[in-house]
Amino acid sequence: MSTDWIRHAQRRGSHIRPRHPRFGRDDRSIETRLLLMETEDGNKWDGMMFTPRETSLTRTAALVIHGSVGNYLTGMPRRLAFGFAQVGIPVLTANTRMANYGAFFGSGLLEQVPLDIDAAVRTLRRRGFNRIVLVGYSMGSTMVTHYQAKVAPPEVVGVCTLAHPLSLPQSLRRRWERFGAVPDYNEMTRMVQRGMVGTDDPKRDRIVLVERASGPSHSPMHAEIWTYRTWWHSRGPEALTAESRRWVGVLRVPLGIIQAGSDLLIPRSEGPELVKLARDGGCPDVHLEYIDGADHVFTGAQGAAVHAARRWITGRLRDLQDGQEIPDLE
Repeated sequence: MSTDWIRHAQRRGSHIRPRHPRFGRDDRSIETRLLLMETEDGNKWDGMMFTPRETSLTRTAALVIHGSVGNYLTGMPRRLAFGFAQVGIPVLTANTRMANYGAFFGSGLLEQVPLDIDAAVRTLRRRGFNRIVLVGYSMGSTMVTHYQAKVAPPEVVGVCTLAHPLSLPQSLRRRWERFGAVPDYNEMTRMVQRGMVGTDDPKRDRIVLVERASGPSHSPMHAEIWTYRTWWHSRGPEALTAESRRWVGVLRVPLGIIQAGSDLLIPRSEGPELVKLARDGGCPDVHLEYIDGADHVFTGAQGAAVHAARRWITGRLRDLQDGQEIPDLE
């Protein structure tokens, strides 16, 4: 750095104005800490803890899980983490084996994700939290729903989902049919079955490029990359883990669903269907809300989506404070 610039800055003195934050408001009221979480099968995933400097909810936290090809600090997970922490709710936003390029290179097997979420829950438990609300965005909605249905740890007091698909395989098939994907869904199924010859041997796994998967052209921007195994386990015709319609009725904690009102990937009719399945199965309370005009990633409406999720979570916590039993894990 030149001495001329330093002297110039010194002469300007107090006239130098502070740079405004580029994301949201000034977040000096929030402490952040990077965490590394180890799973029972020996994987290590990144996460970040957002802790309000002043909060009365010292033993309550939200756990945020990302969507497809996302991670703990992009898009909605980041927005949700800041939005919750700004109103006093500690947040852990965490990666899973589905984060980033897991589906591209064979490591992202959806049915193994409960190990990742369980590692994040254990991290919060060790930090003293005895009430946790699971929050999932898009595919993360499917992951937290499946996890809670299968594991149901006592700390979890609610599940909140945003852009929640009824079925990941159904959503992908519908999108591929709309754009004329190459290979199409049936051809991809046959290709995987031939390639894996009835096994789940990682040595037989191969990368597959699907053109016109997310748009009408053969441009790379409209393509998707999968491996035989990652596609079969999360989007194939037998991927039961990826079917939220199978799991919402198993939930025994309240469920809040925040859907995008103009979502091209998830028809509006899927929200009421999730609600019916959850209630018919015995879920104790189900809330459904739409963000009108919002697309799947809540473009221009992320603040409204965060506010809706935050309102549902704080309402759930008020219900607990008004007399419902609170887990005591000490």
